[in-house]
Amino acid sequence: MTISHAKSFNDEQIKTLALSLLFADTEEEVIQVLRDAGFWDDPDSWRLYGDKEGNFAQFGNQQSLPEAALVEKIVNSADARLMSECLVRGIDPESDQAPKNIRDAVAMFFEDRRATDGEAGTLVNWPSAKRTEQSRAITVSATGGRPTQGHKTAKMCLTIADQGEGQSAQRLPNTILSLNAKNKQRIPFVQGKFNMGGSGAIRFCGEKGLQTVITRRHPKLASNEEVDDPTAGKWAVTVVRREQPSNKSGDPIHSEFTYLAPVGADDNPRNGLVLSFESETLPLMPEHDEAYSRAIEWGTAVKLYEFETDVGQSNILMKDGLLYALERLLPEIALPVRVHECRGYKGEKERSFETPLAGLVVRLEDGKGDNLEDGFPLSVRIQAAGMNMTGRIYAFKEKKASTYLKNEGVIFTINGQAHGHLPKSIFSRPKAVGLPRLKDSLLVLVDCSSLTTVQREDLFMTSRDRLSKKPIRRELEREIEEMLRESPELRTLQVRRREEDVESKLSEEKPFEEVLGRVFKASPTLKTLFLRGQRLARPFAGAAGEKPGTGSGPRGKESTFKGRRHPTFFRTVNCDYGKVYERNCELGRRCRIKFETDVENEYFDRAIDRGKFELEIVDPSNTLSSPSYSVTLEDGEANLNMALPPEVAAKDTFVLQSTVEDPIQQEQFVNLIRLTVLPKATHKESPNKPRRPPSGGGSGDKAAKQGIALPTVITVREGDERWQKHEFTTETACLVISEPLDVGGEEQLEHTFYVNVDNNSLKTEMKYSGKDSRLLEAKFKYGVVLLGVAMLHEEYGGNGKPSEAGNSSDGSEDTSGSVVTVQDKIYAFTKAAAPVLLPIIDQLSGLTEEDFEETSEIGDDE
Repeated sequence: MTISHAKSFNDEQIKTLALSLLFADTEEEVIQVLRDAGFWDDPDSWRLYGDKEGNFAQFGNQQSLPEAALVEKIVNSADARLMSECLVRGIDPESDQAPKNIRDAVAMFFEDRRATDGEAGTLVNWPSAKRTEQSRAITVSATGGRPTQGHKTAKMCLTIADQGEGQSAQRLPNTILSLNAKNKQRIPFVQGKFNMGGSGAIRFCGEKGLQTVITRRHPKLASNEEVDDPTAGKWAVTVVRREQPSNKSGDPIHSEFTYLAPVGADDNPRNGLVLSFESETLPLMPEHDEAYSRAIEWGTAVKLYEFETDVGQSNILMKDGLLYALERLLPEIALPVRVHECRGYKGEKERSFETPLAGLVVRLEDGKGDNLEDGFPLSVRIQAAGMNMTGRIYAFKEKKASTYLKNEGVIFTINGQAHGHLPKSIFSRPKAVGLPRLKDSLLVLVDCSSLTTVQREDLFMTSRDRLSKKPIRRELEREIEEMLRESPELRTLQVRRREEDVESKLSEEKPFEEVLGRVFKASPTLKTLFLRGQRLARPFAGAAGEKPGTGSGPRGKESTFKGRRHPTFFRTVNCDYGKVYERNCELGRRCRIKFETDVENEYFDRAIDRGKFELEIVDPSNTLSSPSYSVTLEDGEANLNMALPPEVAAKDTFVLQSTVEDPIQQEQFVNLIRLTVLPKATHKESPNKPRRPPSGGGSGDKAAKQGIALPTVITVREGDERWQKHEFTTETACLVISEPLDVGGEEQLEHTFYVNVDNNSLKTEMKYSGKDSRLLEAKFKYGVVLLGVAMLHEEYGGNGKPSEAGNSSDGSEDTSGSVVTVQDKIYAFTKAAAPVLLPIIDQLSGLTEEDFEETSEIGDDE
């Protein structure tokens, strides 16, 4: 086909062009198809995307990761399905009869009911068969090359197809190909309101930024629109491309994105319409591993060529593939999606090439017995900076989380789509959270759907893939840290993990102490560093000799609690309704209040008939700001953890009112709490507490308060359980886990050192030095421990507590947003120092005064 003018094309030729573009799997093929048709080298046939010059800025200022950009395409498909269902029913999407939000739309159009306050309409409540069937209406298929086929430079193509409302050639410039047209701003039940048309994904499409769009309006909608739109009943096809600057005078200095619009371009260059054609159906949908075999009568297919992602290049359905990445980014997707791997796995017809994508929550809830610890997920409510949110805490069994998560620790969602996350390093911050043994086992999902527009704008970037740096983000982060730090269930799990990992090694500490004792005698500096000279109490001893963490319940006890669907009471402990619960709270400390109830644990975040917890200050003068707080509900106990309003002072008194509202029961559960603010108490050391050993400067001086206790040291060998658990390599030298423990009523950091005695540098010295391997191992072990201890001493100062002079945020953020703690620095530094550690110890220890005199004479100038 070598026709140069669009008006000369007939329906069959345009259809052939559309299918040729769809079947192409490389940029070269697409360019050749367009060049043969006379379009590629004809600039007049291409129209500016969004009709905006300099539009690259809007394309480039979106998602920073290709997977996050791809999610926008899938979200648009879900929006298109919801819009289609609404319009086909004759409902104006902007009217009062339209659904109020996305969950209400899903409930109304797919469950034949209405949702209240965003409840119902969630896939977790759908039968598996229904999710599978509905997923056929939105598909993602992978075609093109894959590295495992021997083509290292092979690139994957992705096609997103849906049977939504579809578009026409006339509508495309104002819908899929528009920028900032605000055509969905007033529709409450769709996700895509920024009207970028999913354009963020195009910048990840190879060098040329190629994308094909083929679409047709739903027949029932087209029949009502044909009077004003002669293309309403036809298929439309276009290609988006990136036009790079030519460096010619008068031409754009930046790249611009354009789309093929040759109709009428002879008379109106660079401002034509897209091609359209008649056809009853088109094979746009996949079946099994065949990408384009299921014909549909209407809908939209968008093909992204040579999509630049490191995820799923070999197989998008594998655990490290695109499927799991999309589930992380769409934890509670509105509608299910069918994902197909269609890249020529010949001879493997018995394997699965397709699976439904229903979001991370569905995957975890369906199989939580195999993945999650008993008693999880936990339900929480969070209020910070005036924002009210619900959340769930998932605790995975060891080594299970890596299947579903990468670096995500806390994921913030709006209508089921991730809008940003905090890295998992948040859990290991000793000062703020102190759950380092759970760092790779926790996920917190925070639902931000109820935030106001202003709150969303302040908390999230408009790219919808990361958090802002405004104070509102930090206040929320602090509240989440506090909620995690004070969770008894997480503390119990942390202690149990430590018990399993450390208890069997405690008997090895005495030889280590004896060796260091001899070293101290020869080194006044080291003696000063370990001034305390005391061992922390055994961390696992409980009442009557019982260890915490035993039993089957989430708190380490036998759990027989079975909650009601709706509560019959929700009250402060030991206080009847109508009475005011009174307590004191110290200034500068958080206030913790316990409630008792008979409702089930999921009450505050379940999908249907969700309860509401509200806390307000009963202040006639209205001078106090709303408090930040979190509420966790577990086995008949609700724990309120609240920060005092910043305006209060010592001796102030104010009244709180907590209200629990049930969607079914008319009765509200109201509790009044009177708080009296006391000055922050200074906790004096008990006279019966053993005194720290005095230093050379005398007892009671400042230096005497800055020693640290000897750490627990555990040797790790290649292939053993701890090697696998802590992901050691032959280059690893030392891993430090620091966790807060209650010692005599005082919180202190306990440091556990894991030393790799199968380190490559150590093994090399053993092989070639001819020295006693046991001696070399001991020197290496004690050397890396002392290096780590010195760094801990510098970071935390005295008494094993984080130093006020140190980094108050437990570390600094790296480029990925993860917090780099002193424990991370010890890991990196000892790894770097391992090759020179033993030579330094051996060679420098052999220097004498005579050696020093010789080197001085050699270096002296005459």
